[in-house]
Amino acid sequence: MKTLNDGETPDSVRAESPVKPRKKLWRRVLAAIATVLLLLGGSGVWLVHTYGPRFGVYLFPPSPQRYADVALELMERGYYADGAEWEAARERVLETAEGADSYADLHGVLTEAADAAGGSHTFFLTPGEAADRVGESTSEFRTPTVTVDGGVATVVVPELGSVSGELQQRYADEAAADIAAAAPEVCGWIIDLRENTGGNMYPMLSGLSSLLPNGAAMQFRMAAGTEMGVTVQDDGVGMNGNSVISVEETPKITDQPIALLQSEQTASSGEAVLTVFRGLDSVESFGEDSAGYTSGNSVHTLYDGAELVLTSSVYVDRDGVNLNEEPIRPDHSTDAADEDARAWLADADCG
Repeated sequence: MKTLNDGETPDSVRAESPVKPRKKLWRRVLAAIATVLLLLGGSGVWLVHTYGPRFGVYLFPPSPQRYADVALELMERGYYADGAEWEAARERVLETAEGADSYADLHGVLTEAADAAGGSHTFFLTPGEAADRVGESTSEFRTPTVTVDGGVATVVVPELGSVSGELQQRYADEAAADIAAAAPEVCGWIIDLRENTGGNMYPMLSGLSSLLPNGAAMQFRMAAGTEMGVTVQDDGVGMNGNSVISVEETPKITDQPIALLQSEQTASSGEAVLTVFRGLDSVESFGEDSAGYTSGNSVHTLYDGAELVLTSSVYVDRDGVNLNEEPIRPDHSTDAADEDARAWLADADCG
């Protein structure tokens, strides 16, 4: 399946990566390194020319052939970049590059190669499509909402596309503050992910972090078997004990029942939220099977502004279960998720 626009099946979920690189920081660091290497002479120039494009650093515009080489080097990191299908797609890119006069001549075959390297959760965006994606994500930006009814708080967690760092912080801060404000009058929680088609998972999880116990929450498993851990801290969620998006520390609320609402539109980072709550006591899910984009992506911008959003890992939950890009089944399959969740909370003496 392919990603389209918000509200259109699970495709829209792939607009952003759950594992989002800090591109601006890396570019500043690499620019400084490049300056030092240039001062060192020819060997420094060669190093920057060879390795800089992997991080968006160029000494001069690449040829179409070099552009193709850089894209293929990035795709080699894809979760499925192995085997006959990938090798055939790679060869088609190289053959096309030989006669290419422009970067645009390569966009079609790079799209095909991206599919082979990263599977259904990977996609290639032309420069125009990448610019449109940022504009749409910003114009459609929504923050989470918290409402309380009869002692039950409902937290609606919307998708979060490619927006500025300021908006990411606002998303997390508003969720965290509203949850803290509601907590004194609440005995149970509903987290509504039914329309969460994905995006950047870290503001979502940091906003919900007071409802999660500190420590390991899930893993990203690479094709080689190595893993990167996602952890919960007092101030948010991140990697290896460092929050990606920090929020104000508030008291933990981990002793109350939580009902998760999911649908076939719950995808990518929406599924990451489902994943971090899996295996916790007093947490159950209601609704339909999720979309099945349970994998982590990395975003790479090519010289002309085209973007490669590449699947490089799959989700593994806190109990060690590999979700392997399969839909997450709810604990309670139902067409009346909200009503059934409230009934379950009532049985737990809440609501």
